[in-house]
Amino acid sequence: MVDIKFHCDEKGNFGKGYAVSAFSFQNYAIEMHNHDFYEVNIVMGGSGTHCIENARVRVERGDVFVLPPMVAHAYIDTEGLEVYHILLQKSFLDQNRERSERVNGFVQLTEIEPFLRSNFSEDFFLKLNQSQLLQLKAELQVLDDVGDYLWEECAELKYHTAWKLLYWFSWLLSRQINDRKTTGLKYEARIVRALEYIHKNYGRKIAIEDLCGEVYLSRSTFLRHFQAVCGTSPIEYLNDYRCKTALQQLESSRYSKTEIAHNCGFYDLSHMERSLKKYLKRAK
Repeated sequence: MVDIKFHCDEKGNFGKGYAVSAFSFQNYAIEMHNHDFYEVNIVMGGSGTHCIENARVRVERGDVFVLPPMVAHAYIDTEGLEVYHILLQKSFLDQNRERSERVNGFVQLTEIEPFLRSNFSEDFFLKLNQSQLLQLKAELQVLDDVGDYLWEECAELKYHTAWKLLYWFSWLLSRQINDRKTTGLKYEARIVRALEYIHKNYGRKIAIEDLCGEVYLSRSTFLRHFQAVCGTSPIEYLNDYRCKTALQQLESSRYSKTEIAHNCGFYDLSHMERSLKKYLKRAK
């Protein structure tokens, strides 16, 4: 289990009622922590080690990460690391979730990355080139908290810019993956599609045959490659994702327990409670 040093309750624009905050940290380093909002990290310079849950990845200029709520992360062993942060309230993404999930790469970018980072090759994580970084800087001038565009006057423009960047990053990630031609990566790309299918349809009944049909693989081939790149079976991944989502919904108290069980694809309330008990026991 990850040792979380502290829980970050970001104030700033969130405390003023805005759903987005954007700023840069110079010479950045931070201990393992988590928080209730989404965080986009863009490495603008320097280098360091990005810890996310139990995985460690060396990062440098151009690397882009999206951290969902409650995912533990840190930066260690840094050398002049400059990280641009875009913080997004969960409600900000949820209000446009259905449309966003139709954008290629969006689910992978915002939901699947923490799991992928400890199991997949670096080809599956977004890296901006010099031209793209220059293009990004122009957009960040609009979004930045202390730039010329004041929140009191330009909130809607800033919200539009945040969505524009999320969709642009999603498209770049999707194109980056599709440009890979080797056989190994071809199978990894199909597993990503299966994971996206699970994230979009976890509230419904999902059979192995549904996933095989989605990625055009035989049952034996699909199960073999899913286990190889994910370190778990499709059913175990689905059950764990349902449990994670149920716990998030239970914390928000927006729905009754019975409604949450139905929303998350469990047979009934007792099935959800049994599954959560097993999931939490494994997580200790």
